[in-house]
Amino acid sequence: MSTRRAIRSLNASHWKMPITEKPVLGSTEIWTLINPTNDTHPIHLHLVRFQILDRQPYEPWLFQTKRQLHFLGPAEPPDANEAGWKDMVRAHSRMVTRIIVPFAGFTGRYVWHCHVLEHEDNEMMRP
Repeated sequence: MSTRRAIRSLNASHWKMPITEKPVLGSTEIWTLINPTNDTHPIHLHLVRFQILDRQPYEPWLFQTKRQLHFLGPAEPPDANEAGWKDMVRAHSRMVTRIIVPFAGFTGRYVWHCHVLEHEDNEMMRP
């Protein structure tokens, strides 16, 4: 009997695949986290702090099959307890979460990953 484990990934990539995010020192980027799963993923960025801009519900099936974002409601601001600088954000199920990230003070690789240990161990981690 063979067992298959569910593969979770960030940007459809695993740890050893080529780097897809290449922030420039001194730049500020808006990252869009799209979560098509039924789970909330606590996404953690190393060596930076960021602010949560908003979250918006969307249709996961359309995104997964045609790579089209069809929003199902208005963008929602972060909860009051999410105001200010963070290094982790909850990417809720079937939501698009946007964060704004200033990249300052460090040159090199900025690691980011899901903070659920089983997800980290199963390649949900990117340089």
